[in-house]
Amino acid sequence: MSNVKPQTLGTVMNNIYFKSRKTPNELVLHAGQKQYNEINVIVSNAYKNKKLPHSNPFLVQAFIKQVVNRHDNIDNMKFTRQGKILFTTKDPLCAVQLLSLTKFMETDISTDVIWENICSRFLIFDIPVNTPLEELAKEIQEKNDMDVIEMRRFLKQNLVKDMSPVLITVLGTTIPDEIKIWFINQKIQHFIDRPRQCTKCHSLAHASRICDRTNVCFLCGEEHVGPCQGPEKCINCKGLHNAKSTSCPAYIKEGKILEFKCRNHITTSEARRVYHLQNMKYSEVVKSPPASAELQNTVTLKFEALLQSVNEKFESLIQSVNEKFEKQTAIFAEMLHKTIESIMQNMYKIIVQS
Repeated sequence: MSNVKPQTLGTVMNNIYFKSRKTPNELVLHAGQKQYNEINVIVSNAYKNKKLPHSNPFLVQAFIKQVVNRHDNIDNMKFTRQGKILFTTKDPLCAVQLLSLTKFMETDISTDVIWENICSRFLIFDIPVNTPLEELAKEIQEKNDMDVIEMRRFLKQNLVKDMSPVLITVLGTTIPDEIKIWFINQKIQHFIDRPRQCTKCHSLAHASRICDRTNVCFLCGEEHVGPCQGPEKCINCKGLHNAKSTSCPAYIKEGKILEFKCRNHITTSEARRVYHLQNMKYSEVVKSPPASAELQNTVTLKFEALLQSVNEKFESLIQSVNEKFEKQTAIFAEMLHKTIESIMQNMYKIIVQS
């Protein structure tokens, strides 16, 4: 009998969490067979509390050309505010070469991929809780041509249920409306994070683990001991409600940002930047009159000016015609008067002679 253990798809924790055994390099190479926009590799100092030295971009390029032979496929490089370097490429092999780096210009480094750019997350419902997650991952991969990266079962504490939803992360930025498991066409639902809130200062902009502020009351937003006596005031939007209200404009805006992040496969910070940029442009458009209105105003003004000019020229023409007509009339009257006078004189001579 063989003592070789069957190869597993990944590690499982208490049948609640599953993670693929494939390395980041393997997953990135597999991503090349899926649909995505770009791969972003983040390079950080190996010591998490330190930043990478901000080197001359020319020297960085020279170094990368020495250690990454597919460097021509790097589309962009930028230094982040967190003291890291972000490389963007569409080439999985180039991304793997960047991920394999352990030193960056004499500095020990760690590398990782921004998984949001090349992955999708979705929920499936009514999965029996006694179904091993590894078996579920195998079923999904074999029946749907998907690479499962992670799975998480949602179970509420102190609540016994036979079925539960499962959150699944797969490679690729496009997912179908349904997947097939156990002969069943299972409907899926895009997973969109709910806004997360710091438990210390109740801000929606950061997590509790990186908060350096003091604890405040979520009701009034102030520091105090004992029951809150002050009026409710939100620290996020300054409105007259507590900071945990789901009707808060800041909470609603953060929800829209997270939805934008999910549907466009970008990071939260990038989604927030694009969202604010779009809203800024929209507000500028709203403040300024529409182009059609400006065009209409211009046409109206030009038409009125043209009409006034035509009226002035027409009045001048009429005046000129009237003046000429009056002169011609006067000349005609004078000629008529002389003619009549001549006729009368001739008639008088004839009468006298006869």
